[in-house]
Amino acid sequence: MNERAAYDYAELEDALQSADAECGAAESHGLLCGVCSAAGQADTAPWLEHILGEGNTLSAAAQASEELLQALYAGTLMHLNDSDLGLELLLPEDDAPLALRSQALGQWCQGFLYGLALGGVTEDGGQPANVAEIMHDFSEIARPGFEYDPDDETEEAAYMEIVEYVRMSVLLCHEELRPSHAPGTERLH
Repeated sequence: MNERAAYDYAELEDALQSADAECGAAESHGLLCGVCSAAGQADTAPWLEHILGEGNTLSAAAQASEELLQALYAGTLMHLNDSDLGLELLLPEDDAPLALRSQALGQWCQGFLYGLALGGVTEDGGQPANVAEIMHDFSEIARPGFEYDPDDETEEAAYMEIVEYVRMSVLLCHEELRPSHAPGTERLH
């Protein structure tokens, strides 16, 4: 089962908006992947606090969001560590407007970079060259505002190529930053 089928972007996005969360579904997933890549696993309490905001756990909307996020956490750890490279980025569905999907991809990359920083990986941190290059590329992808022609089918193909590049880059970062990391050793704190 791929992550896209298991986790519904729109459902999580709606839940996070209802909970007045600090970030949306794409950025939340990127943040999680970044922290997990840097640290091998994430303590869910700080991750949830970054997403929902400090002290925002009592409302029904926040609790519903937390349940969805906990499921996302468990599935993401599994997909980051499986040998089938099954990780899928949590982004809007393919029939959503390209502008929305592109914006969400930028937010995903922004979240990933923030997650790396929270895990102690910084641009000047002496990480492997591949990771430094990926961080630079993700910074470029996260930059807002680029022009495109919505009627140009090459734009759609380019978007799909970038999504695949990001997906594979995340798996590479995870491997490069955690070379002794054995699959199945993660656990929730």
